[in-house]
Amino acid sequence: ASSLSSAASQSPLLLFQIDNKGNHLLVHEESSINVPAIAAAHVIKRYIAQAADELSFEVGDIVSVIDMPPKELTTWWRGKHGFQ
Repeated sequence: ASSLSSAASQSPLLLFQIDNKGNHLLVHEESSINVPAIAAAHVIKRYIAQAADELSFEVGDIVSVIDMPPKELTTWWRGKHGFQ
């Protein structure tokens, strides 16, 4: 087998996303850590995650907001906290 096919089979799958300004971003499929934040939120109330797709945070933490859907669609925002 050639080294190219070997390297290709071991490379992570990448995908394109678009930020809030319409710029194309190349990010790893398994992580949103490289998605730029559109806002920052200062935590004023402790929250313990209730599901695998939620974050836990403490009063005083800073959460990077990466998606703020319209209120008509959902009351939840997408964010990242540290490496979560």
